[in-house]
Amino acid sequence: MTLTACGIRPTPILTGAEAPTVSSHSLTIYLVTAGRDGLVRRTRDHTGTVDITTAMNLLLAGPNDEEKKLGLVTELPATSSKAIPVLDVIVMPEDVAPPTTKWGAFQVHCTALASRAKVAGVAPVSDEYCP
Repeated sequence: MTLTACGIRPTPILTGAEAPTVSSHSLTIYLVTAGRDGLVRRTRDHTGTVDITTAMNLLLAGPNDEEKKLGLVTELPATSSKAIPVLDVIVMPEDVAPPTTKWGAFQVHCTALASRAKVAGVAPVSDEYCP
């Protein structure tokens, strides 16, 4: 048996850049029903880095187009400011006053509970209000 080569010289191992990766996570936020008589659990996909404030910042951004079509609302003031994490507590932006309505407080509490966080300035409420 005879072996032959194709004439290509051996080369060292060529390394390339890191393979691209995409991280997609599901986050839970709570919005108020159109009748303002309860909360609705909404799951949103989020691509990228997720920390304990991501869900709260999605809540602060308000309902997306699909949720608006469903009549869902928020009882939190609209803001483009972001919440920030301090240890295991979420600090809301300065331009966002603590919720003054029952459903607004429940939105914040239930969204924080779903992301296993605490929110500064919002008293805990019974989990029975988090659907």
